[in-house]
Amino acid sequence: MKNRLLTRFFLFLLTTLIGINAYSSNQYEVNTNSPDLPTIGHTSSTLVSIDQERKLGEAWLRSLRGQVKTFNNPIIEEYLTQLIYTLAPYSNVIDRDFSLVMIDSPALNAFAVPGSVVGVNAGLFIHAYSEQEFTSVIAHELAHLGQRHYARQLEQQAISTPLTLAGMLASVIIAATTGSDAGIAALAATQAMSAENQLGFSRQNEQEADRLGIVTMHSAGFNPREMPVMFERMFRQTRLQGNSIPEYLSTHPLSESRISDTRNRATQYKLKKYTDNIEYHISKNMIISEYAESKKSASDYFNSIIKKGNTHQVDAASFGLAYATLKNSPNDSIEILEKLIAKDPNRISFIVTYAKALNHNKQSKLAIKTLNTALERNPDNYPILDTLAEIYLTNDLIQESEQSLKTLVRKYPLNPRLWYALAEVHGLAGNIVDLHRARAEYFFLTNHMDNAIKQLKLAMQKSKDNQQDISLIQKRMDEVYWIQKNPEF
Repeated sequence: MKNRLLTRFFLFLLTTLIGINAYSSNQYEVNTNSPDLPTIGHTSSTLVSIDQERKLGEAWLRSLRGQVKTFNNPIIEEYLTQLIYTLAPYSNVIDRDFSLVMIDSPALNAFAVPGSVVGVNAGLFIHAYSEQEFTSVIAHELAHLGQRHYARQLEQQAISTPLTLAGMLASVIIAATTGSDAGIAALAATQAMSAENQLGFSRQNEQEADRLGIVTMHSAGFNPREMPVMFERMFRQTRLQGNSIPEYLSTHPLSESRISDTRNRATQYKLKKYTDNIEYHISKNMIISEYAESKKSASDYFNSIIKKGNTHQVDAASFGLAYATLKNSPNDSIEILEKLIAKDPNRISFIVTYAKALNHNKQSKLAIKTLNTALERNPDNYPILDTLAEIYLTNDLIQESEQSLKTLVRKYPLNPRLWYALAEVHGLAGNIVDLHRARAEYFFLTNHMDNAIKQLKLAMQKSKDNQQDISLIQKRMDEVYWIQKNPEF
């Protein structure tokens, strides 16, 4: 009886948190039997298919984005994407169409969700001392995906997918909101406790992910010996903090025997010299700057590295210093970046940040010229196009900004931030129907289905007699309604 009451209470909270909305009648006829609508089924305790995992992952990601603040930085996103696709061919992940998300939190956490969703807290960059350590966590998560540990848990324990995924969602929210939104964290904690048995991987799952993660790291050219180093630091942190352990370890239980086993496996590989990609340290230093108490404290930190570091560290720290002084002292930032570009003229992270510094220094024409030159060498590059759109907008070049963002959303249609930015630019350009359609996509991707439908209704009303637009909007409205009526979890 007690278990049934807890289950009902959990499901009530789940409905509140995820925002599953009941279908309501409206003035537009919705064809829920349309053959063009996605086929989305519910899973049971049997093994979940790859297609079902994909749909579950998309729904899970929408729910997450609707509840936590994401960390949006195209340079860092591009680095993380390239890292995952460097590791993926050496993993056993079947579905390699990854969806990536970064959570705006300095806490240590990373996660992988069925459907090839890979996420990290920005704080993982801070806690990992090197790219090799950082990669060990990502390789471990890819191993969980490759072995389909979530689906196997469902099969072995007869757990319902909604309960398992809701527990995972709650766990990530706790890590993302601790110290910032006590209300959401408390609600998520209640859910996580209700799904406590489903949140953690088994010892066998963890050892399997460690073993395969080590193989993946070595095969992809990374140092497998850094996995036990990273795990040992996490383990020491749990001892120092007592009950306040990193959220990552609540779902990935760590023990001394596991660390020892990982070390024994990693040391079987020949010791050799490994060099970090400078882009890792560039990304890390941008995040350190964002989370620093002040830009001065960030600048002091980077200056200390420059004084005592090696060449590789100095270049990344110099970039960090330029990034920290970007807005307040753009002249200083420009001077640093020009020296870095002279040494490494094709590095996109340097060029994009240099263009931003130029724009802050009221040299917008040179900034735009610099980016367009870089774009010729790197067509449709995400950081370059995104920065161009931003600089165009700050200089009232609305049509140019609109075109850049339209190119980006065609390439990254599941990125809600891009749809939000495009909606604003459409509004400034006077393209009101497109404004509402772009807003609808933003709300859909952040799991605000009612708002998405409202925006589509407004787009429909303002389409007047444009039958092509009306048909496309109606089709999209049918899809959103259908997904709202048939939630994945």
